[in-house]
Amino acid sequence: MTEPRPALPAWRLEIFESLPSTQALMRERLEGGQRVDGLVIRAAEQLAGRGRRENAWTSQVGGSYQTLALQDRWGGALRTPALTLRLAVALAEGLRDAGARATVKWPNDIYLGEGKLLGILSEYLRGHLLVGVGVNVNNPVPPGAAALAGWELEYVNELVLRGARTAIADLLTGAQNLTERLEPLDHLRGRLVTVKTSRGVVTGVAEGADEDGAILVHADDGVIRVVDGTVLRWRSPAE
Repeated sequence: MTEPRPALPAWRLEIFESLPSTQALMRERLEGGQRVDGLVIRAAEQLAGRGRRENAWTSQVGGSYQTLALQDRWGGALRTPALTLRLAVALAEGLRDAGARATVKWPNDIYLGEGKLLGILSEYLRGHLLVGVGVNVNNPVPPGAAALAGWELEYVNELVLRGARTAIADLLTGAQNLTERLEPLDHLRGRLVTVKTSRGVVTGVAEGADEDGAILVHADDGVIRVVDGTVLRWRSPAE
């Protein structure tokens, strides 16, 4: 008989008025030997928030800023590159259900129109998954960004945690639906993209993603599969 998979733990919440970074504090706790499994660290503001590739994330009062941690008791399943994109898809679906026409920009951002609304930072450290999510709600945002102005902050906080739980549960059950779920949400599909990778720059038309979370770029010499990279630019082919 197959052994049942361990269940996801309930979240334990710690709330701070101000922190340099929820992600940095979670890393500090983990590296210091503290138990962080199931912990959510939330802050009203971050003074040194960061995103993917160490990019700064403006985090003034009024936004949603939190990091969750899970011990990987599933044999390394939480280490897959597809998880970040699954998180983005689940969060975008939750936002759409709540009335926001959110789209997913591979691999870790959510847009509202042409403005960035939400960023995800996922890390795997010492057998734990750390996921930081920052959402613009009623905070001041940089030019060109988007926000859920007028939304209740606590509702957005809980929407993020529900979305994260959904994405992780889907991953652990082996759901093969990432490509299909991303398609109606895809911010880049059909656009001409320039992607920076460890092997150089790839340019072509974005054609969605595969089940492993890799973006598919139709370049001059065929479809190129990019597992890890940064989309530098994107535009409609006619522009």
